[in-house]
Amino acid sequence: LMTALPVGLSSRILERRPDIRQAEYRLKAAHAKVGVAYTSMFPKFTLTGHYDLESSDLTDFLKAPYFFVGGELLAPVFNLVKASRAVQEQETYNYQKVVLQAFTEVSNALVNSRKSREIRESREHLEQSARSNLDLATLQYINGVISYLDVLDAQRGYFDAQIGLNTAIRDELLATVQLYQVLGGGCS
Repeated sequence: LMTALPVGLSSRILERRPDIRQAEYRLKAAHAKVGVAYTSMFPKFTLTGHYDLESSDLTDFLKAPYFFVGGELLAPVFNLVKASRAVQEQETYNYQKVVLQAFTEVSNALVNSRKSREIRESREHLEQSARSNLDLATLQYINGVISYLDVLDAQRGYFDAQIGLNTAIRDELLATVQLYQVLGGGCS
């Protein structure tokens, strides 16, 4: 395993996270819908009718008072633009929320990874000390200084230290996997 992430790792690596990509695409779609709603403000009707005569739609449009054109014809379009912009604002908020959540998860995973590495290192020292204690207790027993019960107690301490070290190694590996996941790798 790598002992640490490379120095200067860019935050752009988070752009490949599935949740960020989904929020980005939803924001782009909402932005496109605003553009579609804006372009639909242009009135749509036929300009020519049967036998190359002008269309009655065009004639009615040109004869209609301005308030009628603005209110009756364009009001639904303006409402559509407003609704599209509201959806875009909501998707912008959702995108910002997802990005902030991603950075929070990365920060927590980095701290968790560092702490679990520190715990593993301290458990390694404890295991080495317990091994030295067992070796010393075995020599003292061979020389008749202590009883076998003390050797068994030293063995128990050494085995407990080994179990603690194995647990710390497992926790460090899990923290590393979690870190890679929140950086956008693997499945989350």
